[in-house]
Amino acid sequence: MNLPTYLLKYIIKIICNYINKNSNNYTYKKNEIDQLKKSICLTCWTFFKTLSFHLSVLIICNQCNENQQIKKISRLDEEKEKYQLLKRENIYTMNFIYHYKLNNFSDLSSLNQEIKLFENLKKIIVDRCDLSVIKLIEFNNIKIQDYYLSNHSTNVPISLATNVKEITNLSIAPNNISSLIIDFFKRSIKVKRILEIDYYSPCQIPFEELLPSKVLTCVKNYDLVILTIRDLYYLLKSSPNLKRLSFYICFDNLIYQLTNKKTSPCKCSQLINGANHQFNDDENEHQIWNDKSKENQNEDDDIDQFKFYWDFISNEIKNHTKLTFLKIVNKCLINHDSGSNYQKESSFPKEFIEKFSYPFKMNNSIKAVMFNGFHTPEIYEKIIIKGNKSIFHYHSEFLDHTFQKKIEYKESIENLLSKHHHIKYFLLKDKDNNNYLLNYSK
Repeated sequence: MNLPTYLLKYIIKIICNYINKNSNNYTYKKNEIDQLKKSICLTCWTFFKTLSFHLSVLIICNQCNENQQIKKISRLDEEKEKYQLLKRENIYTMNFIYHYKLNNFSDLSSLNQEIKLFENLKKIIVDRCDLSVIKLIEFNNIKIQDYYLSNHSTNVPISLATNVKEITNLSIAPNNISSLIIDFFKRSIKVKRILEIDYYSPCQIPFEELLPSKVLTCVKNYDLVILTIRDLYYLLKSSPNLKRLSFYICFDNLIYQLTNKKTSPCKCSQLINGANHQFNDDENEHQIWNDKSKENQNEDDDIDQFKFYWDFISNEIKNHTKLTFLKIVNKCLINHDSGSNYQKESSFPKEFIEKFSYPFKMNNSIKAVMFNGFHTPEIYEKIIIKGNKSIFHYHSEFLDHTFQKKIEYKESIENLLSKHHHIKYFLLKDKDNNNYLLNYSK
């Protein structure tokens, strides 16, 4: 059966949207994208014209020809342009997919002249580039794919590149000061993903200070280091469009707080309220703990404050409609990922299991979770048996090399999987030998 022309054109438009959207992943999607273009445009003249009309991204990937790729499109006469798949008037986005491409332009003024010929151009995307080059491009809407924020950087400050409006991945180096991060966001640059790269440091992002400016509302993905409950509270308040969240937290401290201090506290428990202290080799971490422990705090107020934070976090996760992935890993500011008290116990306190699992049991948007450091399957049993049918992917990893009940853990999970068929993946990994004890998929 032959499909009507209007329907075929609509299908081609959908394919074009896919090609345009995946231009940022051109390095990995090149063969697929090129094959799609070729198979459509060689079918017939109508298909060629439809494809040409809806392709709106010009990908610049030949690092040898400088701006010749741009000139190839911008300088065509009307007769030759007729047979050119990408047409100047249809280009809305120019994507430089190699970070050294813009740095190689021998004549930046020539590039600026060529850009002006694309009358409908809305955005320029660059992979990575020296801001001293970017700020000289005469175009007012530039998106950087990757930017490294460091107080040791010799690059041009982001504040001077006023034409940069968006950053896809913001990597934050260790030992940044809060004021540097606050200054970075003063221009209200849209950031899609924030990544901290030192996994043994406290979170450096001053979420509380950034909350009033609403500069984090565009962030959809966090890959963070060690958080406190207070950090998590302000993160969730600051980022309502969050889709993916990965962070580390001290489980000993979390259990201690969620059980109203009925368990043994971790040495880092006095840091729950605050502070993002930067440990370094010259400091005695245990002395810091001793100094902190001498401070007089009202225990009831401390419990009430934690309860306020946790109630908000629990309800936010429970009712979240955009969050699809959550990763939580045990790590302590002082003990790092070893020597945890809770792993010496045969099971978690029931109060902790109930409170921790509650938001996940009720949430309908999360599709995948990764909990590293749980030494018993009770959390998963609570989430799965009590009714969550929307989480399809589970990943769990043992962090304690002394843990002896791995086989029993595996058998408990296998029993769960045999009864709950909505689960598509469950990966159970042993950190010691980097092997999967269980690699279930269907």
